[in-house]
Amino acid sequence: MRVLGEYKINEKTVLVTGEYDESGRLCTRVIEGEESFLVNMKPLQVINNTLLMNGSNFRGARESSKKILGKSHMCPIKINCNLGIWVFPTKSYINDFCVWFSLMHVKRTKARGVKRTEVVLSYDHTFFIEMKESSFNQKRQKALDLREAILKNSESPLTFYVEPKKGLSIREDEGVNRYRIR
Repeated sequence: MRVLGEYKINEKTVLVTGEYDESGRLCTRVIEGEESFLVNMKPLQVINNTLLMNGSNFRGARESSKKILGKSHMCPIKINCNLGIWVFPTKSYINDFCVWFSLMHVKRTKARGVKRTEVVLSYDHTFFIEMKESSFNQKRQKALDLREAILKNSESPLTFYVEPKKGLSIREDEGVNRYRIR
């Protein structure tokens, strides 16, 4: 079994979740492409370190999601807009066994009982989760809503700036109002 010291979520990351190693230490189980391995970090550390490498952090990403989606529990988060990486949790993020699914890798779901759902993922992976299919799909829809809102907010019209014929002259003087504009 391959065990990594660090990991950054990328476009091939299908999901991350908590798993205890042989020593009883909480690690992160990663499904990346066709591979599965452990990372010697807690799932939230993996997510936070990935976000820090992208100029954000878990707290900021969570606050942003709440602002956009309204008061919402178990918010999805944007990992990397340019790469299309959005993840959503199945449980409270403080739960060691919360599964964070990458939105782009969830293909379809199928109910396999009252509280059991089969999630079909990229790379022919199948994940069975103890959750109603409707609950899972609501969480997935929140992630889709977040993605749509952020992509819409990031669109901006092309703006041209025309230089004025004569600029301002700003001079620093002494006193209370130090700057004089001419």
